[in-house]
Formats: sequence, structure tokens, C-alpha cells
Amino acid sequence: MSILSKKKKPKFYVYHPRYGDKPRVSGYKFSAQDIQKAHWRYSSVQYFIDTAIPADIEKQNYSIYPRSLYVDIEIQCEVCQRWFIFFAQEQKYWFEQLGFWIDAHCTRCIECRKKDQEIRRMQVKYQELVSRDSRTLVETKQLKNIALELYQLGYIRDVDKINKIRT
Repeated sequence: MSILSKKKKPKFYVYHPRYGDKPRVSGYKFSAQDIQKAHWRYSSVQYFIDTAIPADIEKQNYSIYPRSLYVDIEIQCEVCQRWFIFFAQEQKYWFEQLGFWIDAHCTRCIECRKKDQEIRRMQVKYQELVSRDSRTLVETKQLKNIALELYQLGYIRDVDKINKIRT
């Protein structure tokens, strides 16, 4: 069964700035069977039964099987290996507001997702600054700093690219 036992020693979860680091009891009363039927993925994950909330299927992006409920799920981050909760409210937002495909599954904690977003922003800024025909001194320094950080993170492998940026 994939319900988390109340007798199980509690884990420490990565803190989410909007939802916290503990399961969020919903006040709804759904059985484990209701949750198992709500979506095929729930049979293969650890979840908190008291956190289930109803879904609005009309707002979901799915082909065959929608999710009739969302429930807080315990997941280990694929990057940092720390445990986090993919909150029912967060799933509702992903699938009903942002339009993510209903079979999408969160695999990274909020901190690792934020790091990924920051790296993508740096890469976009790097490309923007590199492609300019002329840059101010401030922009050139910014480009050099971004390039150094991307190099340290392993996204730029050729140190000559950094050395060619003259400040």
C-alpha cells in the first residue's frame, strides 16, 4: 500500500516557500481506495491520505485519464537526494492553472527547481550579451561574471571563451 503510516518516523522535507515542509491536511475525507482510483500514479508513490483535495477535470490537460483528486506525495529529489513533498495544492496549480500535462511528475525539490531556473536565466542573459555587437563596460563585466559562473557549473567547458571577454 502506498499510504504513509502515521507510526513511521517522520522525515525532514525540503521547505517550500508557499506550502511549507509538512503535509497539509485538507479536511476532506477520501479513502485509500478513492485515492488509488483517482490517478494511475498514486498506486506507485507514497502519499498522505488526509491531504487529498478534489480536482477540476475540466481544467486539466489529459488524453485518456484525468486526475479526480490530488494528494500530497513524498518524493526524493533526483538531484540532491533530499525528500520533499509535491503538495496537492501545488499539483492543482500545475495541472489546472499552468496547463501541465496531467501525467507530468515532479522529480526535483523546489530548491533544485529554482537553481535550474536561475541557470536558464543566466544562459539566456549570456547569449543576449555575447550576441551584442557592442557592450558597455558594465555589460561586459556582467558577461564575464555570468561566463565564469557557467564555467564553474560546467555549462561552459572552453575556458578560452571566458578569457576572450575583455573588461
